[in-house]
Amino acid sequence: MVVKIGIVLNYKNAEKKKDELLNVNSRSMDWLSLANNKEYSKFCIKKNRRKFIPADVAIGVYLTGKYPDQVIIDYITPDEISTRRFKQNDIVFVIIYDLLEAFHLSDRLKFLKYKLALKNSNNVYPPYEYQKFINNKCTYYKYLSKKNIPVAPTYCITRQKWFLKNPDNYVNNLVAKIKHNKWESIVAKPVYGQESLDFAKFMGIAKKKVQLKNYLTRNVPKYKSIVLQEYIKGFDKNNPEIRMYFINGKYMYSIVTTNYRIGPPVQENGTYKIPSKNWSYLRQLSQSVMDSLPKLDLPGDFKSPILTRIDIGSGLEGVPYGYFVNEIEFVPSLYIEDQKNPVIEAIGESLLQVADVYSKRTGKVNVTF
Repeated sequence: MVVKIGIVLNYKNAEKKKDELLNVNSRSMDWLSLANNKEYSKFCIKKNRRKFIPADVAIGVYLTGKYPDQVIIDYITPDEISTRRFKQNDIVFVIIYDLLEAFHLSDRLKFLKYKLALKNSNNVYPPYEYQKFINNKCTYYKYLSKKNIPVAPTYCITRQKWFLKNPDNYVNNLVAKIKHNKWESIVAKPVYGQESLDFAKFMGIAKKKVQLKNYLTRNVPKYKSIVLQEYIKGFDKNNPEIRMYFINGKYMYSIVTTNYRIGPPVQENGTYKIPSKNWSYLRQLSQSVMDSLPKLDLPGDFKSPILTRIDIGSGLEGVPYGYFVNEIEFVPSLYIEDQKNPVIEAIGESLLQVADVYSKRTGKVNVTF
């Protein structure tokens, strides 16, 4: 049986800027050479006289090369997204260009059209309800906190809260609560925020009421919600963030990032030194987070999404080793150039198996919270 797999692609220019690309003439991944064929020319990106493809295209290339008689790949560009196009496939895989990416890169009409296609298509993977959960920091911070998983202390400012109250009174009450909690400084980041866009620090919040009000006035109308968290000294500078990757709910690898270093820890043949006790706890914490996340109504190993990245921050007081969950992503950067794990191949193999399951279902895949 042949399965038809739709892969939602990102804009080529966006992927070129990210520099998260694979050389089609790579010696370590010789299967990428298939992308030299004429049919892939429209997906290729040329840099310094060399030819590359982004990770979303690479997954399709891998599957086509290894299983030519078992799969048909439908590469769906942002301009081609529609409910009708989605339903022409057994499964539609969202791996880079999700709603958050669309919010920043596409116009409002395309964003809404994409959202409608995700909501109305039973064959989307991960299911829309799961995507919605992960894309909302306020939702999953609260969810994890209830499961006793450490997260930074958080306030969420929604449009409803903001617009129903006088801005000056709201900010005064908010700062009073922050002072009561003994937070000296805070950071603000929007739900649907991307990288450092509209991220802000308010050092000495007691004297920054006007700046906070101006920030909220400017950003609450733009975003679904604004997250306010206690500023953790050093986290935005030298404190490491450990980005831990899972395939089908099972740990695969980690990348440690600081403001001056990126790479694997010494435990995975890297250079960043993490004490053994800390590393053991990080593995335990990240797995407990993975196990706690909502599950998909799929058999066996596929109850967890194919790809998950759990970002563990450091420096929080009152929790073991200072570690806490900073973010969770289902369409993360893979740090392809900074590690040697066969992550594209692993994603491709899992996608083929999940696609086979999807092809035999008639209803939508439910998400259990």
